[in-house]
Amino acid sequence: MSPAPFMVLNGYPGVGKSSVASALQDVIPGSKFLQNHLLIEPIAALLEREAPGYRDLRRAFRTPILNSIATSSTLREHTIIATYYQETLKDREMYLKECFESAKRGGRPFVVFILNCNPEENTRRLTGRSVSSSKLTDANILKEIRRNHVVYSFFDDGFKAPDVREYQLDIDEIKPEEAAHKMLGLLKDVPVTGATWLAA
Repeated sequence: MSPAPFMVLNGYPGVGKSSVASALQDVIPGSKFLQNHLLIEPIAALLEREAPGYRDLRRAFRTPILNSIATSSTLREHTIIATYYQETLKDREMYLKECFESAKRGGRPFVVFILNCNPEENTRRLTGRSVSSSKLTDANILKEIRRNHVVYSFFDDGFKAPDVREYQLDIDEIKPEEAAHKMLGLLKDVPVTGATWLAA
């Protein structure tokens, strides 16, 4: 049986990536949700975000973990779901391309969903987060991010590869569960022999 996909949900902070990922995990049997903070917090405990070497250390920590997950024989039939906000900045780390390279090593289809919602709804969701959360909750910072940065797209970047499938999904007025079912419908186009991971 072919390996199950490696999926990444990309979108602005607060758009609802983790909520949708959790809902998607519920409808894809055996899928695993790799929460982004698990790859960030060990390095954040050692270095401030703007400290010299911070991003290099994050990459050095993260890359072997992604490769191990994507190539693991134990996880071969389990869809991996990850979340990340990747902006279009050429001089910054490219987490999505690292995920793609890991998926390719493991022979996994690579799928990206860019989740979109309007600025007002994005702000409402972001400010509704728990203040104890390590995630961004400052509406002014979100406003600056949306004004100055664009969510990264493989296709807009001219990155063409048959192993990459990228979809845009507007989630303004739908619940995470509805978004998950819409995504599941799109995933049926992903060519995986014996796709028991879609038996939902």
